[in-house]
Amino acid sequence: MRRVLDTGLALVLVGGLALAGAPAAFAAGPKPLTPPPPPSRGARLESGHHRAPAEVTFVALTQNGRERRGSHFTAARVRVLKIKVEWQTLVGAHTQQLELITPDGSIYQRFTAPVESVTGRAWVETRVPVAGSWITRHSLEGQWEVKVYLDEAVTPVTTATFTLAK
Repeated sequence: MRRVLDTGLALVLVGGLALAGAPAAFAAGPKPLTPPPPPSRGARLESGHHRAPAEVTFVALTQNGRERRGSHFTAARVRVLKIKVEWQTLVGAHTQQLELITPDGSIYQRFTAPVESVTGRAWVETRVPVAGSWITRHSLEGQWEVKVYLDEAVTPVTTATFTLAK
């Protein structure tokens, strides 16, 4: 019986020490993250598929003011392309970097935005002008790529593609 009490006391003591150190760990703020594992090792969904830490979706604001979701758009009909990054497992304050890559592989533009969550879910929307921009003036049609980075990571957390057609 004494052995059980000693073991229980030791567990309570260890647990108390762990909790006492917890506020210091949270007070330090977010630390730069190492690149997350590729999606194939991400969280497993019930259906057996894997979930990436972030998902990218595209919404075109058309010339007539309507929204059109998808990944294939006619450049002449798009006023603004909204690139939405939805974070699935993000906790704390971080910085999202988004690279927009042209069909020829050049970096068209880099966008940086703060992203923060206490629940794990957060989103960042980036608006890219299309009508009347460099894109339409120089006929940059084809498949574009979006690379999303978190904090100082050198490997993208996720990538996605969309097509601007003539």
